[in-house]
Amino acid sequence: MQKHPTLKERIKILREFYDSLTQYLDNEGSPAEMQQCKSLINRNLAAAKELVTDAGTMSTMTLSPPAAVGGPIARGINPFDMIFIDWYGSSLIPHVKDMVEQAIGAYEHMEKYPDLLKSQSREAIDIESSIERALRPAFRGSPPNNETEVQNAVENILNALGVEFTRDKDIASVGPRGFKPDFVVDSMSLAIEVKLASKTHSAGQVQEEIAADVTAYKTKWKRLLIVIYDNGAIADPYQMRRDNVKHFGVSIVIVKH
Repeated sequence: MQKHPTLKERIKILREFYDSLTQYLDNEGSPAEMQQCKSLINRNLAAAKELVTDAGTMSTMTLSPPAAVGGPIARGINPFDMIFIDWYGSSLIPHVKDMVEQAIGAYEHMEKYPDLLKSQSREAIDIESSIERALRPAFRGSPPNNETEVQNAVENILNALGVEFTRDKDIASVGPRGFKPDFVVDSMSLAIEVKLASKTHSAGQVQEEIAADVTAYKTKWKRLLIVIYDNGAIADPYQMRRDNVKHFGVSIVIVKH
């Protein structure tokens, strides 16, 4: 029988990995000690990446070169895969540390409140990664004009995955108001909300909507996936992810045109 790490073991692995990242980033120690630190990170990298993914705190990044330099924009980058590579002088390790810290917090809450949180299912992870890969190619010719076009593209992706879902049907009632997510996957207790960020629908407005969605949808579903197609309105997508994935069960995919 395959053995899976307990919550205590997961927390221990991630804490040790976090400490190694901190030491390496701060460059604390002799050359021999730093090489040993790097070796520890390499040996534990795959396990830490898997644990962060299972906790639902994994997020990819869009990396842009400085305006004065110019060059291609790298989208959908997983910081774990570039952990020792500096991007124009900036280390990606702080981003990895944030995700590891969030995962530690998630597992600590799972340990304290067993019924409050559960590890993200593989099916939910597949949905998130598929949307992240396929949504941008759906608008190769031109950016979407409205949110409905993005919703239709997401529906096509869900259909391609063979996922059973409902669209614009289920409602979470909060007081006198009813909140209706764009899609619901009942088998995963997953609500999916799609948003289009643009010049007429700013990042600030999107963030206000996300805050309301999180409050409403967590009353009925265990997970919320927010899919944002950005037509140039979000200056710092990483910060937006970081501000929102601190809510347990919330994942965010930001696709830039």
